[in-house]
Amino acid sequence: MQVNDIDFVIAWVDGGDEKWQQKKNAYVNKQEEDRESYYRDWGMLPFLFRGIETYAPWVHKVYLVTDGQIPKWINMGHPKLVIVDHKDFIPEEYLPTFNSHTIELNLHRIKGLSEQFVYFNDDFFLTAPVEPEDFFQDGKPVDEGTLNGINGKDEIFASIQFQNMQLMNHYYDIKACRKQLWKWVNPGYGLNVVRTLLLLPFQRLQGIYNPHGPMPICKKTCELVWERDFEVMDQTCKSKVRSKDNVSCYVYRYEQLLSGEFVPHKAMNRYHCVTDPIRKIRKDMEQAKSVCLNDAYMDEKDFVKRRTELRNLMKRKFTQKSQYEK
Repeated sequence: MQVNDIDFVIAWVDGGDEKWQQKKNAYVNKQEEDRESYYRDWGMLPFLFRGIETYAPWVHKVYLVTDGQIPKWINMGHPKLVIVDHKDFIPEEYLPTFNSHTIELNLHRIKGLSEQFVYFNDDFFLTAPVEPEDFFQDGKPVDEGTLNGINGKDEIFASIQFQNMQLMNHYYDIKACRKQLWKWVNPGYGLNVVRTLLLLPFQRLQGIYNPHGPMPICKKTCELVWERDFEVMDQTCKSKVRSKDNVSCYVYRYEQLLSGEFVPHKAMNRYHCVTDPIRKIRKDMEQAKSVCLNDAYMDEKDFVKRRTELRNLMKRKFTQKSQYEK
C-alpha cells in the first residue's frame, strides 16, 4: 500500500430485509428514535458504484460496509471491492448496532484501510470527474472551513450537532479560526464566507457548515479523537439507534478543520432532499462533482413514485453497468 493511496468507504443497509428487521426489533425499543428513513433502501447503490468507476477510476479500494447483507447484483470478484461486515471492525461490545454513528465512528478500524480515506453515505453520488487532489493534498484532507449556526429544523440532528460542538469547544475556541484566518475566510468559499464573518466575533464556536457530501478523513484523526475523548465516543457507540446525546463522525472533520490540518477549498457537493424538484436535481447532476439525495419522510405511495423518478434520472446519467455489477 502506497502512502498516498486513497480508499473509499460506503456504509449501506437494506432496511427492507425481513431478517434484518427481526434482528433490529429484538434490540430496539419502539419508543427510541428509530425513523424508517434511516434505513430505507432506494435501490440507488449501483449508481454510486457507476459514478466511482466512471469518475474516480484511480481509487485504491472500495470498502462496502454492511450488516451481513450483500447486494444480489454486486460483483464479488472485482479486484478493488472489499465487503466488510460490522463484526469485522466494530468492537464486540457495541454489536449489534443500528446506529449509523457507531458504524461511522469505527470505520478507521477496518483492516487494510488506507491512512487517507473518503467516507460516503449510500446517498452520495459522484457526477463528474474527480481527482485524488479533490480529497487530499500533501496528506491533508481538502475541505471547506466555514462557520455556521446549528440547524434546528430537525430536532435530533440539531441536538447531535450541539453535542459535536460542545465536545469541540473543550479544545478550541474562535481563536483557532482567527489564527488561520485565510483558511476560514477564503475567497474560494464564495458567499459562505459571510457566515464565518458574522460568527467570528463570538468567543465560542457556534457551529460549522456541513456540505453533507463525500468526507475525506485521516485515520490518525480518528485515533486521536478516540484516545482523547473515549468516554464520549464509547457512550455514543453503546446507543443501539441514534440518540440526542450522540456525537457523529463530524467530530473527525471538525478536529481536522480546527487544528488547521486541512487544505481549503469550496465543497464540491450539492445537497438535495429526495422531495426536491427533479429538474433542480438534474441540473446539479450536470454541473457538480457530487450530489447528495437525502431521504425524507413520505408515505409509501409517494415513496414508490419518487423512487422510480429518481432511478430513471440516474439511469439516464449512468447508462452502462459498472464492473462492480454482475
